[in-house]
Amino acid sequence: MAFVNLKDLKANIGGQLRLTLNSSGVYEEKEWQGKKFNTFKYEVIQDGTLSTLDATDSLKRKLDLISTGDDFLLSWEQFTTDEGQLRNYWKVEKVSKDSANPVFENIKKSVNEFDEKLKADKAVKEAVQTTNATYTNGARFGMIFNNVVKLFIENGQSWTTDEFVNNFKRVEGWVEACENPSTIPAASKPSEPVQINDDDLPF
Repeated sequence: MAFVNLKDLKANIGGQLRLTLNSSGVYEEKEWQGKKFNTFKYEVIQDGTLSTLDATDSLKRKLDLISTGDDFLLSWEQFTTDEGQLRNYWKVEKVSKDSANPVFENIKKSVNEFDEKLKADKAVKEAVQTTNATYTNGARFGMIFNNVVKLFIENGQSWTTDEFVNNFKRVEGWVEACENPSTIPAASKPSEPVQINDDDLPF
């Protein structure tokens, strides 16, 4: 039988795991590092699968407040005492059968945001790669692309695909201007040194 990994849940403070209580707790005495302690083994349903949940006294007290067949959200919470010390506790929140089904809701949110960022990054790369055939010098393209990626990261990875492509063309224009200074209009060539802010530099 599968088991509920409370260690992972504790590592993600505030993350919620949805379960259905399927039995009363069965007392067991266990020993770890020479010390004996009480546990209570429960059967719970997680994502349609029957699993085992080993509860200590503190978690058992919370589970005693709900009934067999109840759905509940289990989370490991944190608070600060009046003395400024951090303390943790188990939170058991009964929910209705027809409510949403959050499984590690906070964790999933972070994972989903990361997945969306990866998809966006992939879309950006694909959009830029479509122009790769126009460059006969692969090193030149790579140099431009790598520096645009640096700018992308420095700007919090918040560009849209169009913004990335536009900034790619902008950096490319700078490179071309440096490669062909004779094509720059005379009026745009400064006769005296000009101070350039770091934010305006492409590299």
